[in-house]
This record gives sequence, structure tokens and C-alpha cells, in this order.
Amino acid sequence: MDTAETAPGTWRPGRAAAIVPTVVAALATLWATSVPGWDLLWLGLIANVWFCIGLVWLVTLVRMLLRRQSSAWFRGEWPVWSVPPLIVVLVCGLIYVNAPLEARFALSRSALDDRARAVSHGTPLPVDTWVGLFPVEWAERIPGGARFAIDGAGFLSTTGFAWSPEGEPPESEGENLYQHWHGPWYLWSRGA
Repeated sequence: MDTAETAPGTWRPGRAAAIVPTVVAALATLWATSVPGWDLLWLGLIANVWFCIGLVWLVTLVRMLLRRQSSAWFRGEWPVWSVPPLIVVLVCGLIYVNAPLEARFALSRSALDDRARAVSHGTPLPVDTWVGLFPVEWAERIPGGARFAIDGAGFLSTTGFAWSPEGEPPESEGENLYQHWHGPWYLWSRGA
């Protein structure tokens, strides 16, 4: 009989308590890094959540290791308590290869292409609208294409996408920076 489960006053976190907050924080982190320049406000809030998750995980691990029945606990619970660090490694790897932005862009590509063509031909885009999975703060026509400012992206600068099928858009007075993304698409930012 495992006395760790029957001893009165023994606190033992459930499996959901070990995994669910980590999964929620991971999904929020992936969402916040899926826009050009990242949503740094969200990432700042999520960083606090990650800190709390890490602290609870570490305190619980140390507490369990200091108990007399730690070897029994290791045999039964190590798979559950190894999941949060594995999730952290997975999230870091996905962010490193830019997978969140790649996936969100791929899912929004047809809507972005359609809106870019329309805006480049002079059709106005309603302010604060969604184009695919991206919240667009505003869009404007540029020589040979269109530019979209993504709401919440970047920190001290306006950040988004530029569509320019004729090549890199011209930089006006050095304030706009472009980085080729996919096909006629560029990641765009305007300095503060």
C-alpha cells in the first residue's frame, strides 16, 4: 500500500495541475509569436505565467524528492512531471524555426492575397478588421502593392506585411524596413 496516497495532510498535485497550465501557456506563447515582430505585450504577461508554472513545478519536485517515499513517487509520477519541461523545449524549438508565424501565415495566405490585390487597386480596407487570422489595424496602397499593419505586433514600431509582386518595395526615407518572406510577401516594420 502506498502511504503517500493515504497519509492525512499529504498534498499531491493532480496530473491535470501539472500539465494543463503548461499547455495553456504554451498555446498562448505560440499565438503571441505568430505575428510579425511578436505581440510583446502578451509575451510579457505570459512570461509571468511561465515564471509561476516553473516555480510551482520546481517547488513540487523538490518537495516530492525530499519525502521518504520519493523512489515510489519517481516510478509512478515521473512521466507526468517530465511533460512540462518537454513542452517548454517543444515551444522554444517551434519559435526558433518560426513555426507559429509560418503556420498562421499559411492559413491566412489566400485571404491576404485577395485583400492585397484589392488594396493595391485602391479598394479601402475597413479599419480594425481581420484578414485571415491576422487582426489588421490598417492597410494602405504602396507603389506596386499594399502594406498591412498587424494590430498588437511589434513594440515601439508598426509591424506587418507588405505585398509587392514587382520586388522589394521602395523604402521611403529609410523608415520602412522590409525582409523577404514568401513569394511577393515581405515582413515589414516602420521604426518608432
